[in-house]
Amino acid sequence: MLALVLQNQQLTLRHDYPRPLPGPGEALLRVRYAGICGTDLALTAGYKGGFQGVLGHEYVAEVVEAPGHEDWIGRRVVGEINTYCGECDHCRRGLLTHCQRRKVLGILDWDGAFATYLVSPLYLLHPVPDSVPDDMAVFVEPLAAAYAALRDVPPDVGDRVLILGDGRLGQLIARVFRAEGYDPLLVGRHAHKLALARQAGIRTARALPQDQEFDIAVEVTGRPESLAQLYSVLRPRGALILKTTSAFPAELDLSPIVVQEFRIIGSRCGPFPQAIRALAQGRVDPRPLITAVYPLAQGLEAFAHARKRESLKILLAP
Repeated sequence: MLALVLQNQQLTLRHDYPRPLPGPGEALLRVRYAGICGTDLALTAGYKGGFQGVLGHEYVAEVVEAPGHEDWIGRRVVGEINTYCGECDHCRRGLLTHCQRRKVLGILDWDGAFATYLVSPLYLLHPVPDSVPDDMAVFVEPLAAAYAALRDVPPDVGDRVLILGDGRLGQLIARVFRAEGYDPLLVGRHAHKLALARQAGIRTARALPQDQEFDIAVEVTGRPESLAQLYSVLRPRGALILKTTSAFPAELDLSPIVVQEFRIIGSRCGPFPQAIRALAQGRVDPRPLITAVYPLAQGLEAFAHARKRESLKILLAP
């Protein structure tokens, strides 16, 4: 099959990559759309210790094989990206996405969605409602990650929200907070990206406002200097939510965290059912964020486009 394969930080397009075979409790999926995200770009730069294999973890697909579970065949599905054993200490504590034996689709020991086919355990799959088209359904995984930022807000913190970063995930996070009744301020550097946010009813700014404090600050740029900037606008005991992964370590001044008693929260994967409902109910429409769609055969060109600052979501269509 056709696949985008990462080996030794080199991304290549292969026409002879072995088609996976589903085992018991698994399904073979034919990918309909897959999205390139910041983590994929970080992996090509060396993030996560040098993943080897097929990239891609945002997808919508059709089930073509499901041994012993033929009722799944023909369904459109999206899939969660962390396997879990149900037996380790983390699983027993309900931390399924942090299973000590987990594989992570396209990121850790599991070939991903930038291919004609992929295999997934059935327990990770969610059927897509007929009302949600493919070019919306492909956003379920990153939209769930955006909902994770909302989930991870401390209940007593307040409702003044600032989101720093107008890229792919920052746009989705802003839309999620607005859909759930907040009035977030999205701060970014790119006029056309901020214009997209305003079209969705989101307040925007080109710089951090220095005349007001926020209860919640969400960092979505991945730039080390952004953290120090957010210290100046976050109120004491406010929540600083970190949403980006980077291939490079960052230095962090810890003193303001102690003095201001900031709450620092890492936030990763989120609730798929909530994301699917938001799409089905029309409360979030991510399609304006699609910059371009490439056939998988032009995957290298698609990655080059995704690296450009002006791009938002680049989709692959195997």
